[in-house]
Amino acid sequence: MTWKMLILGVVQGLTEFLPISSSGHLLLGEKLFGIEHEALAVTIFLHVGTLVASVVFMARRIGKLFADMFAKDNQRRKDGWRLVLYLVIASIPAALVGLLAGDYVASIFASKPVYVAFFFVGTGALLLTTRWGRDRERQFGLSDAILVGIAQAVAIMPGFSRSGLTIATALLLGIASLEAFNFSFLLSIPAIAGAALIQLLELVNTSKEGAIDAGSVFASPFPPIAGFVASAVVGFFALWALKKVVISKKFWLFSFYCFGIGLVSLVLLFVLK
Repeated sequence: MTWKMLILGVVQGLTEFLPISSSGHLLLGEKLFGIEHEALAVTIFLHVGTLVASVVFMARRIGKLFADMFAKDNQRRKDGWRLVLYLVIASIPAALVGLLAGDYVASIFASKPVYVAFFFVGTGALLLTTRWGRDRERQFGLSDAILVGIAQAVAIMPGFSRSGLTIATALLLGIASLEAFNFSFLLSIPAIAGAALIQLLELVNTSKEGAIDAGSVFASPFPPIAGFVASAVVGFFALWALKKVVISKKFWLFSFYCFGIGLVSLVLLFVLK
């Protein structure tokens, strides 16, 4: 089990932040490794790993945000609180979808995982359009935050990439590349934390009902630790690489991977059916 968690940790670390859908890759990985029964516990450990990676990587930007919020300069303070407001507004659509329709979405993909293949392609198509986007170097406005928030809500469906949809939406709106990257990953912190919390509560409930024995999901502590560490370390370096790609305006190149994995996953899902 340890080597499986290591592999899934690497996959989670790469795909949570690179615009290629972590949920879609984990769904495929869990089916390939035959660990659907442990999937919820596995996902929690991997999500916490990438949460740690995102907080550490964005620590300087988070620190600047707090400094702006309580700065003596009036304009700087307004800008800080405005960004917080936009992050809250952008978080609402995904929170509503997760709370009201999360179980429904999960049940659909549990019964018909083939949808994942088509959503990989959908992610690729959106990423490709950023090649022709107009970079007007704008800062975020209220309408931009709402649209990016809606994009994040759509990305709850496996196969759609959260970072892919949010960054691509911001770039297509003409937001400056670095600003699009920072907003997307500041937004990711409450999203990942919320997803991990919901999954933890679900695991506790299913354990109480006897559907899962939470204490025996892993025979030893090494598999979850391996998955956590792998997802955290790989996730940090994935963020570093993605930031460089976004700033260099080569974000659209990830579209070809999404098209390819969409085709491969379609074949695999039919073979595993």
